[in-house]
Amino acid sequence: MKDTLKLIIWPVVVGLLMAFSIMMLFELINSFFFPFPEGMDVRDVQAFTKTLPWTAYILVLLGWIVGSFIAGCVTTKLSRMESYKPALMVGIILTLLGVVNNIIIGHDMVFNIIGLPMFIIFTYLGHRCWLQTKRKSGVINFS
Repeated sequence: MKDTLKLIIWPVVVGLLMAFSIMMLFELINSFFFPFPEGMDVRDVQAFTKTLPWTAYILVLLGWIVGSFIAGCVTTKLSRMESYKPALMVGIILTLLGVVNNIIIGHDMVFNIIGLPMFIIFTYLGHRCWLQTKRKSGVINFS
């Protein structure tokens, strides 16, 4: 149980926290370009997202990609495993939370189709990139 906590659960939690932090940073930057209109009810987020141009989603999508990629790297580093499973767990959790987010916020369907697969794809690519970097440097020694 102690190994499971140290090698799987802890890396997944830290990877998720890294992804959330990076995604929130990108969305904060995006809010400077597309601020929430004054006088609009904060609970009416869907009405606000319907007024946004497609360019408003570029930084959000980039945040999802960068956050997922870094989460895959961090999860693989902390798990000290060559297996993609911890990084895949992060990608699946991010995808499920992305679906919930899209239901609540009401993003455009095209954004959903393009954006949701990015979580799994880029956590896996982050995992692979971390392994390749460590293999090239000769530091990797997983057992």
